[in-house]
Amino acid sequence: MLYKEFTSALIMSAIIAAFAVPLTQLSGESQLVPFLLLACMGVFNVGQYILAVVRHAAKIDVKLSLQGYPLRRVGALFALTALYLFLLEYAGFYLDSLVYFIIASLVAQPMRITPALVIKRILVCFACIAFLYCLFTVLLAVQIPKGFLGI
Repeated sequence: MLYKEFTSALIMSAIIAAFAVPLTQLSGESQLVPFLLLACMGVFNVGQYILAVVRHAAKIDVKLSLQGYPLRRVGALFALTALYLFLLEYAGFYLDSLVYFIIASLVAQPMRITPALVIKRILVCFACIAFLYCLFTVLLAVQIPKGFLGI
């Protein structure tokens, strides 16, 4: 079992290295955020190696530990995220993000979906998008994909 988990960690290391190579082409402040993201990925990758060794030493069967894991929900969230990224330029950042946040927050949570929960999630997601609008468009004047509605 160590072999599979160690292989998974090695693949993640290769992905990090593949993302790090183009980072060398950036300079100055444009390197900061990608570097921080890669550093976080590196920390989690080290955790993968440690977890593989600990599970192997404790003889923990990973298949048993994954029982009850919401694989369908994770797959749906992955597909939703891919769709979000695909539609970002067409729909615009704010509209696309609002719809994504609402749907993802409802798909990700394990509780039963009620009308009150949906209304609460819509309000919270709208507040998050309003905050992002104030931050990126009003305060920082960042160029954001406007989409077909022009917002």
